[in-house]
Amino acid sequence: MSATRKKSLSIVYNGVEAWKDLSPHIEQFSYTDAVDESDKITLSVIDRDLKWAGAWIPKKGDVIMPAIILENWNYENEKMTFNCGSFVVDDFSFSAPPLTGSINGVSAPVNTNFKESGNSRTWEAATIQVIAAELAGKYGLEIVYDADEIPVAKTEQNERTDSEFLKALCEKYGLGLKVYANRLVIWDYRQYYSKPAIMTLTPSMVSNWGYRSTMQGTYTGAKVSYTDPGTKKSVSVVIGSEERLYKTTQKADSEADARRIGEGAILKANRKETTMQIQLPPKLSLVATENVEISGFGKMDGKYFIQKVSHQIKKNGYNMQVSLSRIPESGIQTNTEQNAETAKNERHGETYIIKKGDTLWNLAQQYYGDPTKCTAIYEANKEEIERAAKKNGKSGSNGGYWIFPGQSIKIP
Repeated sequence: MSATRKKSLSIVYNGVEAWKDLSPHIEQFSYTDAVDESDKITLSVIDRDLKWAGAWIPKKGDVIMPAIILENWNYENEKMTFNCGSFVVDDFSFSAPPLTGSINGVSAPVNTNFKESGNSRTWEAATIQVIAAELAGKYGLEIVYDADEIPVAKTEQNERTDSEFLKALCEKYGLGLKVYANRLVIWDYRQYYSKPAIMTLTPSMVSNWGYRSTMQGTYTGAKVSYTDPGTKKSVSVVIGSEERLYKTTQKADSEADARRIGEGAILKANRKETTMQIQLPPKLSLVATENVEISGFGKMDGKYFIQKVSHQIKKNGYNMQVSLSRIPESGIQTNTEQNAETAKNERHGETYIIKKGDTLWNLAQQYYGDPTKCTAIYEANKEEIERAAKKNGKSGSNGGYWIFPGQSIKIP
């Protein structure tokens, strides 16, 4: 006889394991893990003894650390524990009789200034990682930065909260940001899209699903302007094609910066182009920022990015709702990219002399059709680039950001 499947929770409330006392009063536990919003939890309670109206009444700022525990779920004697993170109580409500209510928590530092207090500051000659690390340090957060270095010549906070400012800065360059388990996590969507799928989902695995495809609010290209340092004139850069063009009044610092901003805008907008909503029994390996393969759904098949996972645990059931956005198929090249590929093959190993206005970003676009391969050019010429940066009064090249006319480099 096989063992019975069991589900339960562990809830550490203000540092004390409280599930044994709380479990008779919890009707439902909900947990949302998302990339575009803060993670959230909700405890739906019923309390005929009125404890929640007395000694148990929560306070804003209380810290809840929940974990989901599954036993015998896939095989006998299996036990899985999924830590949801750390949450600060930011809202609660009750009504009676009988006394029912909800306690809501959000993943954020205990210091609520991160999301509530506006600040003004100008940042110059920094990088996103440096800015993020300094802001994380204000709130005792560990930083996890999973992206390339992105230089920022100048940016202003202008009476925005630290959370709002940093999120907008990350989105500007195609980066994601979230607070999880007292960590400030930043990642690059381009790099995460390229990760392998952790699972293949088929129709037999899901209880219901929905699919949507739209062109509204999506783009095939972006137009961004910057001021040429030599001529002092405004120069427009088009990234992608012009069929559905995103135009921004936001000024870039350089051509490389303009391309990063344009790509970031396209990435953000196009996450809603093709989406799926899937409900299925719990699979704890499905978390936001991972990729899955959809198979057996016909034309909807493909590789998808997990945008959000919502868990609902009741006394008599547990299900998950997973929100997905389709990742564009790899290997499809525009005419510009095909020409760049040809140029790469013809000019592989070429020696190039840096000219005024050049960046490694636009050289990678020119030679490879992929500006993110600027790191390959930098690594192949690292000693020369760093030597030239110091010769020109810099402490370093900032990963190839500072290059100077007359330098000789090899195109790997």
